[in-house]
Amino acid sequence: MMGTAAERRRELADFLRSRRERRRPQDVGLPVGARRKTPGLRREEVATLAGVSVTWYTWLEQARQIRASREVLGSLVGVLGLDTKETEHLFQLAGEAAPASPPDLAGAVAPSYRLLLEQLEPNPAYLVNRRFDLLAWNRGAAALYLDLERFPPERRNVLWLTFTSPAARAISEDWAADAAHAVGVFRAQLGPGVLDASITALVTELEGESAEFRELWRSREVATYVPAGRAVRHPRLGRIECEYVKMHAADDDKTLVAFLAPPGSELSRRLAEAIAPHAP
Repeated sequence: MMGTAAERRRELADFLRSRRERRRPQDVGLPVGARRKTPGLRREEVATLAGVSVTWYTWLEQARQIRASREVLGSLVGVLGLDTKETEHLFQLAGEAAPASPPDLAGAVAPSYRLLLEQLEPNPAYLVNRRFDLLAWNRGAAALYLDLERFPPERRNVLWLTFTSPAARAISEDWAADAAHAVGVFRAQLGPGVLDASITALVTELEGESAEFRELWRSREVATYVPAGRAVRHPRLGRIECEYVKMHAADDDKTLVAFLAPPGSELSRRLAEAIAPHAP
């Protein structure tokens, strides 16, 4: 909880003031006058650049009982030069869901994450973002999802695999239940972010591709992730029963998903053989 509405308004006012005082006039193309007494930008300068009245912006910094729209908040982000975390904080203080950045499918995945995926081998493991885009995976995951590489980068997504990959559907012991659970967890984890542009774009594309996804999505069911066993029937490895684990990365929107076999088990041996350099 972030306190009462009055406390959030006060925190929002203080945050805006601190960011305004940090912002230099030259950062927004204004001249630096010798008689400037205010550190950073003046209130009227922020108001003008953001396209709002000086009085309204002054009230915002005075923690008056007014509400800033998402459009105005977006303008303030640009004027004040806020980074991603500051933008998220601003929107939260204003009682709004932070805008989602466009998915960076080709962006850098920290070497430490890639090392962790390698260390989890032969267990299948992968890293996803809030859209369930597959950002990185290990050889175990490639062996489990046989047609992962045939998807272009913009389609390497858990939901796309679930609803459009015949191979992914074939290995599921109860595809209908797994698909419903995936959609329910996706909606639940998004929260207010379900309205973000990158999410609505993904949903629109999936609804056009899969009637089954469209029906599940429009049911608006939500589901909770619970650590549990997960069984699949693999064409090469036979029946696989692993512990299904999901862990969120600290201070990031990434989630690690892993299918863990008991150490030293027959299943662990079969997985190791599947990712061996000369495995068929």
